[in-house]
Amino acid sequence: MDRLLIIAPKGRDAKVIQAQLGAAQIIGTIVKPDELLQAIESANLGAAIITDDALSDAELAALGNALQAQPPWSDCPFILLTPRYSAARTVARVSAALGNVTALECPLHPTALLTAARAALRARDRQRRAQDYLADRDTLALALEARVVARTTALERAIEERATAQELLDESLANYRYTIELSTLIPWTASATGWIVSIGQAWRIQTGATAQEMTRGGFLRWFHPDDIDSTNAVWEDAISRAVPIDHRNRIRAPDASYRWMRWRAAPRFAPDGTVLRWYGTVEDIDEQHAAESHLQQVQADLIHVSRLSAMGTLASTIAHELNQPLLAIANYVRGCRRLADRIHVDLRQEFTEALTAADHSATRAGEIVRRLRNLVSRGDVARLPEDLPTLINEACGIAMLDASTLGIVYQTHFDTNAQVVLVDRIQVQQVIINLVRNAVESLAGAKQRAILIETFARPQGFFEIAIHDSGPGLDAAGQAQLFKPFTTSKRGGMGIGLSISRTIVEAHGGHIWYEPGFSGGATFRFTLPAPDEYYG
Repeated sequence: MDRLLIIAPKGRDAKVIQAQLGAAQIIGTIVKPDELLQAIESANLGAAIITDDALSDAELAALGNALQAQPPWSDCPFILLTPRYSAARTVARVSAALGNVTALECPLHPTALLTAARAALRARDRQRRAQDYLADRDTLALALEARVVARTTALERAIEERATAQELLDESLANYRYTIELSTLIPWTASATGWIVSIGQAWRIQTGATAQEMTRGGFLRWFHPDDIDSTNAVWEDAISRAVPIDHRNRIRAPDASYRWMRWRAAPRFAPDGTVLRWYGTVEDIDEQHAAESHLQQVQADLIHVSRLSAMGTLASTIAHELNQPLLAIANYVRGCRRLADRIHVDLRQEFTEALTAADHSATRAGEIVRRLRNLVSRGDVARLPEDLPTLINEACGIAMLDASTLGIVYQTHFDTNAQVVLVDRIQVQQVIINLVRNAVESLAGAKQRAILIETFARPQGFFEIAIHDSGPGLDAAGQAQLFKPFTTSKRGGMGIGLSISRTIVEAHGGHIWYEPGFSGGATFRFTLPAPDEYYG
């Protein structure tokens, strides 16, 4: 706290001054010269009132040195009381040592003293406040400088990180472009509404068309005419539902031939869920498509050979089954010929029954021949909705021709919820014939001879067919060899029946497997797809 100190060698003068200040609520403290020096050195001095004879030259010099050591902001004010006759000389001497001196002539008027004291204290207060302001400003300046340094350092670091990130991004983009150029993929982009925006330069190699020609809306000119409608339908559906596409079609090459291409694309979404743009690739898969077609043809040929092989094993049974209706037809026809010579009203009923029986026998033989002809026909693969119970019954009509003569009890149990499958009828009937004939052959020598065929509805749009038999089943070694091509336990067998069956089932998107029967025997199960609308 600032102090107002009074130095007067005569005690009465000091007390008079103190009393006059006290009357104006100004606290003055009477001190000696050494106490004034300590107050200056400790920066506790507010102002000082001194008389002209209060300080010696040595004391003035000591006070002057202390004042010279003050901080730059400090300038302690002094009030000098001096007689008029010596005022000029005294003021000069004291001012030279103390600096900030206000002189008052004696005899002293109280009002002048109070005015000077208040002015000195206000000046000292302004100095203090100026010092505080400068200190605060320096503190703020230091803090601001520290913040500027920190922000500058952070900005420099951010600039370095951004430069590094940009270098990595440039390198990544360069690697991406280089990879795309080396790959068979051609990148392309489209607007949210499906309008082609850009396409890779390799497109020109594939079609002879420039990127500008593609982005002007004329890309349909390079599609095969038969693929335009289907491609448009797929693309419009993807845009309307904002879902990825994976589509194949044919594109005209520069030599006017057509090559198979695979188009893949996915939408990029904005935060609000709207589509910003489509990004995709187009790939030349002509060789792959040709290889797949060749593989499908080879598989079809192999399946056809398997059907012929299966018919070879059934040849004697088929011949026996056909011989009976054909022999019956011959007998009925000969009988009718004899009856025709002596037709009589009484014989008309017998004659009609004979012709009816002959017709039934011919129909039966024709049905057997029709089924065999369908089964061994090469034909194109066509997956259509088929009635599952009818499909199974027709296949079993061939595979179980000798069931009655072998003493086999044959039963079916069809789930009413598993009625329609999306399959190639001939191929699936071949699977059923293969599995049923295996079941029939496994029952040779068995005491109990029974075969049960069941169907079940399964989740995710599939139906299951299960073929159970009461034979001896398969041991561990036999189970390990199942479905492997050219592996068989039959004498004279080719070992391709189960392998072909697996190929057919998996080509339909299903699965085939073996399970031991509950009370011995074997169970083969496989799944087939149902049409989508069947579950709708």
